[in-house]
Amino acid sequence: MAHLKHHRYKELHRKGRTASPSIDAMMREVLHRLGDIDFQYELELDRAELRAPTPESKEHLRRRIRAAHRERREPYVELLATLRQRQHRLAA
Repeated sequence: MAHLKHHRYKELHRKGRTASPSIDAMMREVLHRLGDIDFQYELELDRAELRAPTPESKEHLRRRIRAAHRERREPYVELLATLRQRQHRLAA
């Protein structure tokens, strides 16, 4: 959960409750953060390929990296879905 504080997830989520004109800007920021997370994930996979001495250890590292990546992305994906729902409601 420490990464959520670092990326101000809770602050973004709180902003989404009040400021409807800024939904597009918030969505762009969330997408940017997801891109950063995905980029870091790719870097970690590349490092795992170089670090791990055996195929078994490489696979073990890849599984750990994938799990951490999914866990880190999930709150932002959920926030993005919430923002999209709000955007649709405002457009209707």
